[in-house]
Amino acid sequence: MGGNRWAVTRFWLVGLLLLFPGCAEPDLEAPVLSPLSFEELKQRISRIRGLPFQQEVSLETTSTEAIRATLEKSPCMENEKGNLQQKARVYARLGLLPDATDLPKALLDLRLSHQGAHHDSRRKTILLPSAPWKSGLTFLSPSPTAQEAVKQLLLAQALSHALQEQNFRWEEKITHASTEDLRLALRALRDGDTLLTGLAHLTGDFKENRQKIINGLKGLSRLPAQIDKELFHLPRLLRQKVAFQYLKGSEFISWAYSLKGWEGVNSLFLHPPTSTRQILHPEKYYVKRDDPLRILPWSLIRQFRGKKIMEETLGEFLIYSFLSQTLSEGEAKQAAAGWAGDSLMAFGQGEELVLGWVTAWDDREEAREFYAGSRRALEWRHGASLEPSPGRSDTLTVALQSGSALLLQLRDRFVFLLDGIPLPLSLVIAESLWNDLETGAEPEPLDLAENGLQPFAARR
Repeated sequence: MGGNRWAVTRFWLVGLLLLFPGCAEPDLEAPVLSPLSFEELKQRISRIRGLPFQQEVSLETTSTEAIRATLEKSPCMENEKGNLQQKARVYARLGLLPDATDLPKALLDLRLSHQGAHHDSRRKTILLPSAPWKSGLTFLSPSPTAQEAVKQLLLAQALSHALQEQNFRWEEKITHASTEDLRLALRALRDGDTLLTGLAHLTGDFKENRQKIINGLKGLSRLPAQIDKELFHLPRLLRQKVAFQYLKGSEFISWAYSLKGWEGVNSLFLHPPTSTRQILHPEKYYVKRDDPLRILPWSLIRQFRGKKIMEETLGEFLIYSFLSQTLSEGEAKQAAAGWAGDSLMAFGQGEELVLGWVTAWDDREEAREFYAGSRRALEWRHGASLEPSPGRSDTLTVALQSGSALLLQLRDRFVFLLDGIPLPLSLVIAESLWNDLETGAEPEPLDLAENGLQPFAARR
């Protein structure tokens, strides 16, 4: 990993330094932090967050190689390797990942990059790398005060994760989240909290500093460009996810913090957002909650009974990523913003892969905008032109060299993609889809009634 080891810690500090007058320039020093023992820092982070450590947490300084080995052997990584490889195959088919991506390895590399210190919940230990920290912090003066700031922020991040896990079982909930869209939303809440805690630690967590801390979060607008520069060796989608989790997660959490302080933040962990749409558009959580639409394409399930290898909801953020392959950032955001729900299913046909993807939109115009944008993304991915099917102005098809076909269909406020079935059978399957497409509200994904805290009061 080399100089990229502390990439996101560097991004953290860029934003955090903007809190202090005159500290936006790259040759200025970090704010001076008095040295703290691990026990002192642990007590301080607990006090800032208003959450107790339910169990003791120890500190272990070790090599990056040892940390990597620990992460590789974690139950989550061991259990998910097969699923991750299937996901990589499906995402590559859509163009979200390069072909033959080793997703388990890429995710491990990413985790080592954007988490300088790691909370090992099994051993109740925080693992801090023994390597020097100044190698990646090119915008800071290499002074002892900068080193102390980096160390304390690394540990504050890991201690925040420990508090989240001990009080809300947060990593467990992320692992067991039913869709990728929900997992991303929960990670954004996790990382937004982590960033907010680091800011509070730097500034002193006083009520009069609340606006100063929120202003510091706004200084992170350069984060996506910096991540692209520092983590260029990782797939674009993974870089986009990290930027989303920190940047949009901190923006989302600042709404609760600005009105109700840490009590409001803790309420979010008990009544979390259910989609990346709510993270991207906080008013859809705080003002009028807009939960995802559940979609069940029964005809696809029956057609490929016993062959399903993946079922997923991509959500607004991943749809933005899908569209941004060929649209400008503004166009992709606009086209993804009307998302109401989706269901992506992948089926195995021998060695072949079949994708069926139904997306729902707020209205027909939003659906039409996605229909046009996804046409461009699919044509770019497959190097083929989708053309109107004879007598079907709302259906686009193209036969591929593999012998299968792509089909893209607009129907009212829904768009359907079928990839991997030859013509004309794909047309038959598409028509049957609409006869028994089931939609409805998503069930509450988490058991939230744990310690009596009330939902965020601004929601109505």
